[in-house]
Amino acid sequence: MTAMPTRATRPTSRRWRTAAVVAAVAVLVMAGVLVAVNPFRAAAPATTDCTAYGLAADDPRAHPHTVTRATQETAEDQTQAGPLGRLDQSFTDRGVTSRFHVIDGGVDTSRPVGLVVDLHGDGGAEFYEPGGRSTCLAAVAASHNALLAVPLSPDSNGDRTWWENMRVNLGWLRALTTKELLRNSPVQHDLVTWMGYSGGAEMLSYGVLSDARDLVSHGAVMVGGGGAPDALGTAATDNEKRNLRMWWCTGAEDDGSDPDSDFDAVRAATRGHGFYQQRGFQRTRLELLPGHDHFDMPDALILDELLSASEASPHATG
Repeated sequence: MTAMPTRATRPTSRRWRTAAVVAAVAVLVMAGVLVAVNPFRAAAPATTDCTAYGLAADDPRAHPHTVTRATQETAEDQTQAGPLGRLDQSFTDRGVTSRFHVIDGGVDTSRPVGLVVDLHGDGGAEFYEPGGRSTCLAAVAASHNALLAVPLSPDSNGDRTWWENMRVNLGWLRALTTKELLRNSPVQHDLVTWMGYSGGAEMLSYGVLSDARDLVSHGAVMVGGGGAPDALGTAATDNEKRNLRMWWCTGAEDDGSDPDSDFDAVRAATRGHGFYQQRGFQRTRLELLPGHDHFDMPDALILDELLSASEASPHATG
């Protein structure tokens, strides 16, 4: 398996941290102004700017309420996780325990509800700090009437990763999906989409798509990675080869030359795409986005395009 970055991936990078601090200060200043104007009125919920993840500024999904983890015991909703949302939930299977979020950006349960499972990069910042990328993905998912699930890898040796101790992690992830997410959320089993960034993309290509394709009914996209396993863990059916949509999206500059990320995601994605294409999967796509690197991919836009493609042409190639 291709070596992953020795430095932190995007959500915990210096660049992302700087942007997050600036955004947090702006939110605090605005909250202070609101309280000063009317000290008896609670400040309006903070919003997240999703243009950093590819949405246009005039897109109605570009500024959703910021999802936050609860900071105190209270009957009020502090999290903005939505009516069906559940944050910091624990799940144990065969002695392996970790946590997960479910974020409801506003689904309509009178219509079929889908599920997007997003696998974090190394370190798990998407789980620990859901107010950025996870908030934006949840807004996009909801626009397609889907919930967003953000599981935290049970790997607790050093940084949280999916690709280390993959067999145990995949077993826990399968159990979480089948015994918890699909059982205790009002989602349809044929509307399950997967997304992974960096180390999460590696988990998809080496683990889920190799050994657990039955969990992927509505497509998968790997951002900033997604290499080639030695072989398929389970034989592919004709239906999977015809209909399972697999996308690899990586920045053209994400080639390991950046000191902040020495992982060659271009090479990994190219090899991963080639591996599955050569084994007869007909709905694969590889996109190397000019001007993008490991830390500035338009994840929300990518997810929107995948969900739109699945809805518009469920049996078309690509």
